[in-house]
Amino acid sequence: MPPARLMLLPGLSTLTPDDEPLQAATAELVMDLREVDGLRATEESTPVVGHKGQWTELVIALGGPSVVAGAVTAMRLWLSRDRRRSLTLTAWRADEHPLRIEISGDNIAESTVREAVQRLLVETGPGLGAAPEEGPDAGPDRSAPPAITP
Repeated sequence: MPPARLMLLPGLSTLTPDDEPLQAATAELVMDLREVDGLRATEESTPVVGHKGQWTELVIALGGPSVVAGAVTAMRLWLSRDRRRSLTLTAWRADEHPLRIEISGDNIAESTVREAVQRLLVETGPGLGAAPEEGPDAGPDRSAPPAITP
């Protein structure tokens, strides 16, 4: 099975992607993610209509439960370094609109980040390390904890 791909969009309060503090924070996140064994973190450029240059997107490839756990830890630690930080996670299903979850707030628990990642993985394909579903009507828990906004 190919690795699941998530796009990450780091945020820092009212700053734009061109602002140096956000660029530095994003570079810090990339370094943290690249330290996770088995995780591929790449910056992919896409052209932006009406603007010079490219828009850079941070994409991670999650290949198994231990990689997901490492990515979750890195994301939570990055978020905890400044309460103004936020992280928008995006995943895709074939022929459908992207699914997004934004994580922000104070004292974000690792379980909150794990649930956000797992929810995207389950909604867009088989979840990595997901518990087996019980019963014919079982599906992902759609109740969002306070720090997650779909």
